[in-house]
Amino acid sequence: MASIKQTPSGAFQLSIKNKLLPKTLWATFDTHEQAEAYGRQLDALLAQGIVPAALLERSNPAVEIWTVARCVAEYLKNNSVPHSDIKLLDTMRPDLALYATGNLNYDWAEGWIRAMKRQQNLSPSTIRHRHGALARCFDWMLRKHPHIMAQNPLRLLKRGFATYTNEDDRFVLAAGKKAKRDVERDRRLDVDEEGRIRAQLQPQQELLVLFVLALETAMRLRECYTLSVDQVNLPKRTIYLERTKNGDNRQVPLSSTAALLLRGWMESESVAIKARHGRLWLFWSGAPDPAALDAVTSDLSTMYRNTFARAQVVDFHFHDLRHEATCRLYEKTALSDVLIAKITGHRSIRTLQRYASLRGSDLAPHLW
Repeated sequence: MASIKQTPSGAFQLSIKNKLLPKTLWATFDTHEQAEAYGRQLDALLAQGIVPAALLERSNPAVEIWTVARCVAEYLKNNSVPHSDIKLLDTMRPDLALYATGNLNYDWAEGWIRAMKRQQNLSPSTIRHRHGALARCFDWMLRKHPHIMAQNPLRLLKRGFATYTNEDDRFVLAAGKKAKRDVERDRRLDVDEEGRIRAQLQPQQELLVLFVLALETAMRLRECYTLSVDQVNLPKRTIYLERTKNGDNRQVPLSSTAALLLRGWMESESVAIKARHGRLWLFWSGAPDPAALDAVTSDLSTMYRNTFARAQVVDFHFHDLRHEATCRLYEKTALSDVLIAKITGHRSIRTLQRYASLRGSDLAPHLW
């Protein structure tokens, strides 16, 4: 039986007595809605004879329980989180706001993934991105607040959790929807297409330099247009990137083509760059807020999409340059997968496995 009362501090204290619990559970929440939601969730579990392991492991009856919304807020407040993760967590926060840490277990994790497939009909890649962002938040909670979260249930899911099963397919089809599948972009850029794009960009040198830089380095669009002078080391032919999409810092080596390109641009635009406080391009004002960055990314993506259309290069996006650049690293160098991953910023070598076929011919000399 759950009861709620407001404390003198303004918080709401929930107490639950049940024969399955070793002691009366006391938990404090910021709002009455949060306390009520947790009480309903726990009562439903107890009615099924299920006691969350996190509650059995606690010896202190005055259990502190956080909502997922509070976990996310603390994580964002105390960490330098990549912009992409911030957007994902902000998107998920309303749906997860009232879930409490005491009820997060493997069954909850499976149910959350299942709901993203059957109710929201999200693609496997979107599900993996959301899972990754929240799992990183929970990892931090385990390290900093182990008394709040006893385990990270999202790390218990088996590989392939985001793929639609046959049962998921039947459920989605019955609802008049279509089961989503992973679609890997493998669009390559041939020599003629690249030449036509360069010709279209010739009158717009800023866009041309960004295009070639992405093609030579495998850098993302945002990593390119936010570059400043202090990130570029021409003598060492490197670019230093801080807080990339996956949250890591990395150094990107420059080919001779990219180094020559950047040197020419920085010399010819030195006055304008100085006036922009070191920013290499005029597209971005320097405002770090996500909305400003999203607006620049959208505008530049539209500019390039229109350019590709004028060049009669169909079904090609700026982000495809990253794939093309990675392919060229495999084709033109003898670098290992690990070294290429350091250049491109891929966290998992598994992500690069689809490029392995590009080096199939390299194996021939080793056969009898």
